[in-house]
Amino acid sequence: MSEKSLSMEMSNLICRFGRDKVLLDMADEIVLPCFFDENLARNYSKTSYFFHEVSPVLLNNEASESVVGIAGRFIKDTTLEREQIFEEGKGLVKDAGSIRSSPSAIFLLILNNHRLIYVKETRDAPSKESFRSTLLRFLRDKHKEYIEEEYKRLNAAREEDANAERITKKDLHESTPKPTLELIPLTSEDGIEEFVRKYSILKTIEISLSDRNDENDNDPFFEAMQKKKDAIGSTKTLVKHNNPKGLDKDEAISEIAEATEQGNQTVKLSGIDNEGDILRGNNDNFQLRKPLDDLSSKPANAASDLYESFVGLVKSGLVKVPETSQKAKVIVESLAQRLFK
Repeated sequence: MSEKSLSMEMSNLICRFGRDKVLLDMADEIVLPCFFDENLARNYSKTSYFFHEVSPVLLNNEASESVVGIAGRFIKDTTLEREQIFEEGKGLVKDAGSIRSSPSAIFLLILNNHRLIYVKETRDAPSKESFRSTLLRFLRDKHKEYIEEEYKRLNAAREEDANAERITKKDLHESTPKPTLELIPLTSEDGIEEFVRKYSILKTIEISLSDRNDENDNDPFFEAMQKKKDAIGSTKTLVKHNNPKGLDKDEAISEIAEATEQGNQTVKLSGIDNEGDILRGNNDNFQLRKPLDDLSSKPANAASDLYESFVGLVKSGLVKVPETSQKAKVIVESLAQRLFK
């Protein structure tokens, strides 16, 4: 592992299968196989993304609620190539060469609340967006396998029961649509204020409401907006504030903090900075980071320290998480019984 100082970033991982099913509803059938199947890889030219050293981890085994996570390493395996180099006295010299590089990050996905903790181990570690794109590819691969297997299983059973209805693949896609995946960074109010203060004129704030996991939003305004979004069947709902002369920055900081504290909304800002240039920003610009000391290089061992740090941030009020739904508790408890018996 690199000697550079490490820090953990946190996001809300929102995985849905249509309007009715979320990550935990398809944990056994689709989600867990995405992490545990070592043959999966997302390949582009000479670059490959994959998970390594993945294992389930029991983070808390209290009688009231088991907390289960998935810990592992996310690797970008690539070959860096060069065509020329600069030599003193000669200038540019043709010199073809290549070197293999495999930067990595440690991750912990807490299944109870869908929060992802991400630690870049190296300078060129793969981004969280690369993690999202890779996991989405794996989810869709496993979803396709699931549909095929269910189609065969259900129609094999139908052959034994002449009165049973024939199941089509269209039926299965309607009951379990293709997965979608969003990864929304958790933010800090200090980070929000620092970024907003860079604006001389903050012209626009655009808040986009995302589909959620099975959780409520702690803020009454955004909870009401989310319910209206769901009720009307909207795929994209925006709250937009605009004033060419400038929005109130103190009020903007407060509203952005409320909108982003649970990772259910994405925010885009635009305006003019103190140098007179156009400045745009989003959740990534003010995401919450926590420095780490002496993190184990083994993901399964690192998981307990990452979870302890996360719980500390929750207790201090820097991170907001909703109460785990009863349905989620039942599913996670079942997973705990089977994975750690």
